Amino acid sequence: MSLLFYVAACISAILGWKLYTFRRIIRQLARSAQASDTIILEEKGLLGRDSILDELAARINELVAEKATIRGAGQAYHAQIQALLGNLREAVVMVDQDNLIHSVNPVVMELLEGIENPLGKKLDALIQGTQFLQFIRDIREKGPGIPKEIEARINQSPRWLEVSAAPLNRESLKGPRYTLFIFHDITRQKKLERMRTEFVANVSHELRTPITIIKGFAETLLEDDEILERAEKIRFLEKIRKNSERLHRLVEDLMLLTRLESTEMVLQKETFCLNGFLSEFLETHRDSGQMDYAMVRLELAEDILIEADQMRLGQVLSNLVENAYRHAKGATEITIKSETRDTCIVLSVTDDGAGIPEKDLPHIFQRFYRVEKGRSRESGGTGLGLSIVKHIVAQHGGQIRAESKVGQGTRIEFSLPVLGSASVSPIE
Repeated sequence: MSLLFYVAACISAILGWKLYTFRRIIRQLARSAQASDTIILEEKGLLGRDSILDELAARINELVAEKATIRGAGQAYHAQIQALLGNLREAVVMVDQDNLIHSVNPVVMELLEGIENPLGKKLDALIQGTQFLQFIRDIREKGPGIPKEIEARINQSPRWLEVSAAPLNRESLKGPRYTLFIFHDITRQKKLERMRTEFVANVSHELRTPITIIKGFAETLLEDDEILERAEKIRFLEKIRKNSERLHRLVEDLMLLTRLESTEMVLQKETFCLNGFLSEFLETHRDSGQMDYAMVRLELAEDILIEADQMRLGQVLSNLVENAYRHAKGATEITIKSETRDTCIVLSVTDDGAGIPEKDLPHIFQRFYRVEKGRSRESGGTGLGLSIVKHIVAQHGGQIRAESKVGQGTRIEFSLPVLGSASVSPIE
């Protein structure tokens, strides 16, 4: 009886130890759910030599190590993908089948300017437009295609986008159907393309007029030489000369404007006294006889040293004065005035003519813009003078603006930094 009791006690002790060990394994397995990147089980001595649980521990350790390796590789791949997307200049957006945004790269925040966090929002609500909606439908129905240029609106701002897209998984696969969109903002390129097209059209139009006139009168002189009176011939030749001069001025202004808008133009700056320069400028032009500079007068502030390109500065003043002389109807006086304001010198050209309508004032510095189209051509203007002035002032680091009232005249003023100043105060 005592032997049976002893055997039963031994069996009970062994089973208790195994139960304790098994519970210990269960606790370690439970901890592995929170930290499964490291080996968590002892492989020997859990339940004696060559125990089945020791084999289980070894297999679990292998699985944990394999999981850690896979997880590390996944993190490395994820970091590489994020770095790649972060260095792209294109905006990358991943959406689900409901167009909800799940992932973006940093460039998307530049594209969606003014929208703080696009995640969880609908892509077609942030990028609006019928062309984009049709593009999304085509991608979902037909699959990937060639990149497409679309016109859309982002935060109420018109944009041109080059967009391409591709589904990330097939319909046969379970889970959400994601689509990857890649956007390239081509708004600036489109604006430049439109400006270039308009510029070519304007140049063609401006060149056509004098060329047509020269061609017409030249042909008349050749064909009707014997029947034309001398006075008629002289009048025709005068027309040819006048329009050839206009054509020459137009070509010269176009070449100058092209250099100003590129990096070819280098200012030849030098230090000089402003008042002496202005006085010499007026005296030289009065002697040239090109126009009635007798109506031009100076109002000079205290003399000051400036650093500028004298030839280009003279060109600015000449263009402004001649512009007022040609186009300010009824003007009797043109005033060149200098004054100092903080860290800049302000020069202005004012006339007492008919003035410029308010609707035209914001556009007068645009190439080929004319307030009165026909009258401007008759006066010999090229339509480029004020645009050239604006570029020269900008290259000097200055600013320019115009103010005018119909019936009271026009004032165009520009600022230049004084010697030793690195900046120009805004014109107020």
